[in-house]
Amino acid sequence: MTADSTPDVLSGRPIGTVARQIDDVDRSVLRELLDDARLSFSDLADRCHISRSTAHARVERLRRLGVITGYTATLDPRALGLDICALVFLRIRQHDWRRARDAIAEVPGVESLMMCAGEFDLVATVRCRDMAEFRDTLLVQLNTIDEVIGTETAFVLDEVRRPVRP
Repeated sequence: MTADSTPDVLSGRPIGTVARQIDDVDRSVLRELLDDARLSFSDLADRCHISRSTAHARVERLRRLGVITGYTATLDPRALGLDICALVFLRIRQHDWRRARDAIAEVPGVESLMMCAGEFDLVATVRCRDMAEFRDTLLVQLNTIDEVIGTETAFVLDEVRRPVRP
């Protein structure tokens, strides 16, 4: 197996093959959809200077390739009363990392979960209404998962959120 055909552990797709299939028109389509995922195909075509049928075909192809994984509304966590944001750094038992990842991802309040290399194995972004809810999330839910062997927390004081740009 070459480096280009080695499957990604999480997606199962060969590493790097999709990126080589994305051209400038695809990037333009993706940028416009990031700005407004509710665009009609006609408006998308106008903004990208392509035909409507090309816009439709490109979006469908990008979906089939797994580049577009869904469409979503962007919410302001504070407007929903989620005033506490913390990064929880987790050490886990290595032999069963998939079970740990899946259990942690299911905990209410865990917004994102990233596997990393270094001192910690996973980093979770956790959002809660207040410190009491965060305490319960950390001590009652996260720390009682069998595969979790330790945590450290950093509270977020300010954040800038920005989508990935193609």
